[in-house]
Amino acid sequence: MRQGCSQKPRNEYSTGGESGMTHSPYALVEIERAVSRERRKRYLAATGNDLACAVALYEHNVALSEAVFGLLHILEVAIRNGMHQALSAHYGTPRWFQSATVPLTLYGQDKVAAAVREAGGLSASPGKVVAELTFGFWSNLAARCYHWTLWQPCLHRAFPAARLSRPIVHARLESIRTLRNRIAHHEPVLTSRRALNAGSGVFLPLTDLLECAEWLGPELALWLQARYRYAEAADVLGQIAASRIAL
Repeated sequence: MRQGCSQKPRNEYSTGGESGMTHSPYALVEIERAVSRERRKRYLAATGNDLACAVALYEHNVALSEAVFGLLHILEVAIRNGMHQALSAHYGTPRWFQSATVPLTLYGQDKVAAAVREAGGLSASPGKVVAELTFGFWSNLAARCYHWTLWQPCLHRAFPAARLSRPIVHARLESIRTLRNRIAHHEPVLTSRRALNAGSGVFLPLTDLLECAEWLGPELALWLQARYRYAEAADVLGQIAASRIAL
């Protein structure tokens, strides 16, 4: 966690460079020009309009986003592969997405058609097509419209360690999806709530990411926690929560 702001804001939260260094006035001018006021205003409000400390909070948000993106990377890959395997087993083919018997909605059909095109056409390998399907497609497969047609017959098996209803799984996948999109679009995810801002008023604790991994398999959750900067992300959130910053 970066510490050492030359002028502490009223909330006494200390920020600064990687080794306690603060930005020079010249650097702050360049940063102010590079980062729009719209992006800065939330951090300025939290630090009493102290630009140096607001910039440091912006840096913490970037560092948190970097750490969490690795966790989301593994989760997304594991979720889509688990669902793909469940569908392949149920329909007897890894090309289930080309079967007329799969009851996809128009939204799902459009996503599959786009993925097939991006993958190189109908001759593309199933793995390539699956990789091109958006996370929104996979999350949507846990929605209410698929409860009887896909979830009950097979998709619940994609989460073998979960003993939860479909709506709970769907809500978690949607929160993960929106968090992923916020990070991909460089939106703020840092909060003082010991949770990540997933948008639409949803605040997602890091432990919810681990819990979702546990639904897929306990060893996956341990791997995420040990190898994908979980502790670093938890440290950033913990220190902000312990400060007098309000984000």
